[in-house]
Amino acid sequence: MIKRLKGLFLTTILTAALIGVTATHAKADTYRAGEFTITLDNGENGKTYRGCDAQAKCINLENGTSWRDNGYRGITWENDDYTYSVSWRENANEGMYLNIYKKGEQILHRQLVAITENVVPQKWKTSCDVVNIKSGQLALRDSPNGQSQAGLDNGNNVLLKKQEGIWAYVSVIQGSNTRINGLSGWVNSNYLHCSKEPID
Repeated sequence: MIKRLKGLFLTTILTAALIGVTATHAKADTYRAGEFTITLDNGENGKTYRGCDAQAKCINLENGTSWRDNGYRGITWENDDYTYSVSWRENANEGMYLNIYKKGEQILHRQLVAITENVVPQKWKTSCDVVNIKSGQLALRDSPNGQSQAGLDNGNNVLLKKQEGIWAYVSVIQGSNTRINGLSGWVNSNYLHCSKEPID
C-alpha cells in the first residue's frame, strides 16, 4: 500500500509543479497548509506530525516512515483509515506538500508554507445561517438545552464561537429583530449552515 501511495504522492507533486505551484523549501519546523498548522519534529518516538485546524482541534501522530523514490522524499504516517504524508523533491525549490488519504482516496492536498516568528498566523471565523426551521423559531439558550432567551428565524446570521456535541455557542449578528443582535447563547447546530472565512 505504501508503494501505491508513493505513486499517488509523486503524481500529485508533479501535477502541482506543472501548473506552476512553487515555493522555497525552508528549513522550519512549523508550516501553514491552508487553514491548518502543521508541526514536524524528530521526537523520542521517531518522526512526529501535529496538525491543528483553525479551531485548535489537533491530531498527533508518531513513528513516521521515511521514504525516497526517484529524487523525491517524504514521510508517511498511518492513522486507522487515514494516511498523512509530507513530501518534497530533493534539490529543488518546488516546496513541500501535505497529502491526506482516506482508504487510499486523496481527500486533501495543500502546499506547506514555512511559518517564521514574524508571520502572524491566519485567523478564521465561522459564520452560520439559520436554516430548516419548519415552525416556530430556533431557541437561543443560556446553556445547552437550557432556558430560551430569544428566538431565531431562517436566514438569521450568527457567529460560531464553539461547539459541544450538537450544541453550538453563537453570537447573533443579524437576528429576527435588532434587540437580539449581539446576544450570545446556545443553539441546536442541526439548524445551522456554516462556512469558514479568513479574518483580514
